[in-house]
Amino acid sequence: MKNITRLSEFNDLIVDGNGEFKLFSIDQQSNVVYFITENNQLIIYSPSTKKVSMKIELNEQDILSEGAKVISIQFIPDLDAVCMASDKGDILMYSTSNGELECVGIVGSGITCMSWSPDYELFILATESETLIQMTKDWEMINEVSINSYLPGKPKTVTTNNNNNNNNNNNIKNINKIPIITWRGDGQYFACSSYEEDIGKIQLRIWERSLQLHSMNESDVTGLENQISWRPNGSMIAVSQRLEQTRHDISFFERNGLKHGEFTLRNKGEIQSIQWSSDSEILGIQLYLEDEKRSVLQLWHRSNYYWFLKQEIQCGDHNDNERIVNIQWDLSSPIVRVLTQIGRFSEYRLCWDYDVSQGSSENNPTTVVMVDGNQLKLTPFRRLVVPPPMSAYSIELPDKLNCLGFSFNQTTYQLSVMVDQSILIYTPATLPPTPKATLPKIKSTNGLLAPLPSDFKANLPNYSIAPTLTSRVVIDKSKLQLHKIRHFLWLNASTFIGVESKTNQNSDSIVEIVFNVSSGVVENIYRTSVSTKILRLTHHLQSLDQCLFESIDGYLHLYNCSISASSSGNLEQPTSISPFIYQENIFKFPTPCPWFSSCTINQEDSVVGLNDRNKLYINQSLLCTDCNSFALHNKFLLFTTVSHVLRSVSLLAPPPTQPLTYVPVSNVIGNYVGHKSQALQQQSNYDDSIRDVERGSRIVAVVPHDTRLVLQMPRGNLEAISPRSLTLATIREMINNHQYLSAFLTMRRNRIDMNFIYDHNPTDFIRHIEEFVEQIQQIDYLNLFISSLRDEDTTKTLFIDLETKHLLPPTNVVKPSSIVVGKVNLVCDSLRKVFMEKDSIKFNLPILTTYVKKSPPELDQVLRLIQSLRGEEINEQGETIVNRLAEESLDYIVFLVDVNKLYDIALGTYDFELVIMVAQKSQKDPKEYIPFLQELQKMEKFYQRYSIDKYLSRWELALYNLSRAGKKYQQDCLDLIISNKIYKEALVNYGSGTDSDNLIEEKDEMFKKVLNIYGDYLLESNQFEDAAYLFLQANQEKKSINAFRDAGLWENAISQANKLSYTKEQLNQLVIELSEILKRNSKFQQAAQCLEKFQFIDQAIHMYCEGYYFNEALLLSSEEEQQITIKKSILDSLSNQINEINNNFEKYEKMSTRIVIVRTNKLNYVPLLLPRGQGDFETGSMMSGMSGMFSEGGMSVNSALSNVTTSSYVSTYSQQTGTFSTATKTRLKKKDKKQKPQKVRITGKEGSPYEEDYLVDQMKKLIPSSSQQESIGRIIKGLVLLGLFNDARQLSTLYQKYLNLIDSSLDDLSASATAILPENKKEKEREQRLQLEQLEEQQQQQQQQQQSQQQTSTTSNKIITLNIKQVVVSRDKPNWNLTIF
Repeated sequence: MKNITRLSEFNDLIVDGNGEFKLFSIDQQSNVVYFITENNQLIIYSPSTKKVSMKIELNEQDILSEGAKVISIQFIPDLDAVCMASDKGDILMYSTSNGELECVGIVGSGITCMSWSPDYELFILATESETLIQMTKDWEMINEVSINSYLPGKPKTVTTNNNNNNNNNNNIKNINKIPIITWRGDGQYFACSSYEEDIGKIQLRIWERSLQLHSMNESDVTGLENQISWRPNGSMIAVSQRLEQTRHDISFFERNGLKHGEFTLRNKGEIQSIQWSSDSEILGIQLYLEDEKRSVLQLWHRSNYYWFLKQEIQCGDHNDNERIVNIQWDLSSPIVRVLTQIGRFSEYRLCWDYDVSQGSSENNPTTVVMVDGNQLKLTPFRRLVVPPPMSAYSIELPDKLNCLGFSFNQTTYQLSVMVDQSILIYTPATLPPTPKATLPKIKSTNGLLAPLPSDFKANLPNYSIAPTLTSRVVIDKSKLQLHKIRHFLWLNASTFIGVESKTNQNSDSIVEIVFNVSSGVVENIYRTSVSTKILRLTHHLQSLDQCLFESIDGYLHLYNCSISASSSGNLEQPTSISPFIYQENIFKFPTPCPWFSSCTINQEDSVVGLNDRNKLYINQSLLCTDCNSFALHNKFLLFTTVSHVLRSVSLLAPPPTQPLTYVPVSNVIGNYVGHKSQALQQQSNYDDSIRDVERGSRIVAVVPHDTRLVLQMPRGNLEAISPRSLTLATIREMINNHQYLSAFLTMRRNRIDMNFIYDHNPTDFIRHIEEFVEQIQQIDYLNLFISSLRDEDTTKTLFIDLETKHLLPPTNVVKPSSIVVGKVNLVCDSLRKVFMEKDSIKFNLPILTTYVKKSPPELDQVLRLIQSLRGEEINEQGETIVNRLAEESLDYIVFLVDVNKLYDIALGTYDFELVIMVAQKSQKDPKEYIPFLQELQKMEKFYQRYSIDKYLSRWELALYNLSRAGKKYQQDCLDLIISNKIYKEALVNYGSGTDSDNLIEEKDEMFKKVLNIYGDYLLESNQFEDAAYLFLQANQEKKSINAFRDAGLWENAISQANKLSYTKEQLNQLVIELSEILKRNSKFQQAAQCLEKFQFIDQAIHMYCEGYYFNEALLLSSEEEQQITIKKSILDSLSNQINEINNNFEKYEKMSTRIVIVRTNKLNYVPLLLPRGQGDFETGSMMSGMSGMFSEGGMSVNSALSNVTTSSYVSTYSQQTGTFSTATKTRLKKKDKKQKPQKVRITGKEGSPYEEDYLVDQMKKLIPSSSQQESIGRIIKGLVLLGLFNDARQLSTLYQKYLNLIDSSLDDLSASATAILPENKKEKEREQRLQLEQLEEQQQQQQQQQQSQQQTSTTSNKIITLNIKQVVVSRDKPNWNLTIF
């Protein structure tokens, strides 16, 4: 699909030559050209200065044989010299450094051809005596063989020509018999064509570098000519071959001599030279056209196994005898140099272009043109995609003239073509006018018919017919020669623009052709000189009166075309050329960009450029460093990369400030097995702007306002894709315009989640939901949309809008939830409402789908709807038949829902006909379910329903129906309640009073029974208080007393006992039981109060002392013995507390000291970070057996390294034991076996990996709670009341010292508690992995040559941010102590 464009052209005419020019060679480094004329004159010319620096008459130097002619010239970079060979055998060497000319050797038999190897280490000479001589660059002869050698064992064959081949015999005299030598690109082989007198034809032989014959063409190949060229990549050799008098082919041979394809030349002529471009893409053929008596250079290219004639270059005028004598390709760039006999030296810089009709209009057909000689092959990609060499249609140019250039009109999309001295205008075909009756009816917002838009065209384009020639603009040859024009543009309706090169000048001219649109007559031709060479000229997409052009130094300029006619009626000369201004500065690309386009980015005029080093620029900012093609959509800039990725950049957002990079997820390798690297986690996010494409893909065209993007593969075939970015942008545009059917079909075709239709604008969709149903009438489409719904906002998860992505909050801000509660139910209810209003029968299936899709599914409503559809109807013949709608609906629902579940739902409707209908759709055996249904039908109504509910485990409904089945089933009801624990539901069922009086009495009786069994159930669950209140409601006072007693509510229990008139003994027994229960629950004060109320004074004092309530005990005591008892109790408590405090103090002090040591060792521990595969035996031995006290409880780096592929011994670190094990030999593991979780026993042994966990746990247990501290305070106050002031002070001081110790260690304890938190352990492991990454990066950079110190320091100073959750351990601080101490 691509065409060749002449980017720049240097045209020099050397007039100082002596005789006709015939050969040249170039020193590309110094930009010096060496010419040889027919009179053996060596001319040294500098294209930069346009001057001849030296002329040497070789015939006058006495080093050239008499009558000799120089037949070959070659500049040798290694020798800094020019080597020349003559037909008499002279080998001359001209040194460019000192200007010396010498004869370095003579071949006595004469030389017919000289060819140097690509590395300039040796060269091959073909002699007049039909031999090949191999010589080094030091002029030493290595070998000499016969040029007509044969392979061993292959005899010489003489072909006998019959009468059919007389044409070949007649042309033997016209055959050029001079041998031609051509080398393969790597210099390991060369091919030579030579004429053999014995067989009367030219043979092709392939030789090895050592001058050993490798192969030759087959004996039955005839008609070969001497012109050959080996493709630099080594795949094949191009050879000229005449098969018939009217057929001239370029045949291709493999290295083994076998023929491999050909193509036929389209012009009759003589091939004078064949040359391949350095990239092996273009085959240049120097051809002399016999009929037209002119010489041309034809450029051929193969795509999809077809050879295209892409361009024909002519030097000089058509009528003169200026012939091309020599062509050469540049060794590294797509530059071809041409020399003519009169000394015209032309240099053409070429590039590949995809020529597409430009513009962002919806009417742009996106037509791509392929040039093929005198044919233009056109394909409108908006309509269809046709791979080359085929096309939608082709245009054959008149008079078999080859295309010189073409351009599209940006508004009408007409095609203008330059041929010879004419510009042909082709107009696309259109369909017949649309009748008014069939014009589309467009509804306005108020429901009335709106007028047609102003831009509506009744004549639509007809893509099935090729454009027709409608006009021809003839150019006077004396004013302008069109074959000299490049960068041809159709600027506006009446203006053509082109670039013309100036001879012997480093500047160009912009040519403007103004013509009359109606008559096609040229009115004026303007020429505007430019001070530099123009690299590219293109449309300014924002203006039809301006064009942009780029100079070879990267500057952009604006060219303003001629203004409208002046008052005098004459066209004025164009205004001046102005520089392109960007941000108040003259715009210049950082490097010249052969490909660039103008566009609007973020509502600013911008340019996008691509240089020949794969760097893509937006304005002056580098966007991508590996781009190989780009194209502009109306909303996106799309480009492909050499890493086979297609990327999209929104034109509505600000351009990226940093170059875009992309690392494929498949290429991101974790640092070690079992862990994902940070880069992998970053690249796992879904991104619509990135898509992988086939290797070597390039963008051909992108269709504006559409989803289609066409790529071309290296072999030439096409692939049309719909990138997600274009698809979503187009769908958004359709939804905004309420084109729901187009959006739906596009989403269905591209497999886009249907939720996007609603999620894009939920409010607008609900408002226009009726229009949605009107457009999408197909039932299957509606069902597909409804079934795809889910409670998720896809605009936040799957389809991020690239056009507004820059307006989203930064990534560190918490994103809103993507769950949309109630979305599915809202859409289903809204759609069902519309369906019911329009036609419930037509939209029956979508209505059923809305019930099924709801959350939870309303399957009972589905079955009721199906049940309502059952009935009979009269058909067309008047017969009464069963309505099939219910049957069809049921078949559809069975497809959506599990039929067994649907069977249960149907059974729950108590409709046996519906149950049978559903059962028939299932796999159930009729022998099983029919007897079951028959048995149910024999039962009484409510018991039948109870049985069904019991079968379906619907216990609430089962209880409801069984309670209405009769009094005889009361015990069954109670058993049902107990077995299924539906006590609360039973209370609701029997507690309502909406039934008759008789039923109310029964329900009250059952209500009390339910209360009783519910209370018993709560007693079993130790919920005594709740059970007590239930027993009270059920008039079970004794049970309530026992429940209050077990709950510790002694006031309620005694109150109920008084109501039952308990005797004094019973009441005293109840008080004793209550006090014991309160004591067991550590409620000493309440137990004492209960005893005190019933005058159990001694027992109350004892209870107060047990709870350390000595103050209350002293207040209650009235006898001396009681006070002695209190004093004894408080002294015992003092002794116990002092011993406990001392023991706890000693434990806590030891553990607080140890935990500081453990934490310090861990902080000072530097993990052994070894890059993958860098472990050694000595390191492993040294670390073997070390204590694991430095462990963080997680996998260490060395443990991870133990899974890496290596055969060296590496010390491994155990995750379970936390110690370094002995050195083990690791082996490759294809898959990581998941280790079963093992229970870890945490011990306090020093050196244990879990020692810190143990210390933190034990120290937390030793921190006293508020109640413990208040107990100590009550003891201190009791000691003071008893006059034991010193003992009170001792206890207060000791306990305060213990608390101070705890407070001083809380910071260290908090640090350790933070470190052992599982989340923080994972963060520390991540830190070790990142440190290992940095270590590997540093080692890789150290291995690179010429690395700067700045780069190393930058890598080593990377900041690692950890997300550590802080744990704060604190102590409650109640007011427990007296201030007197």
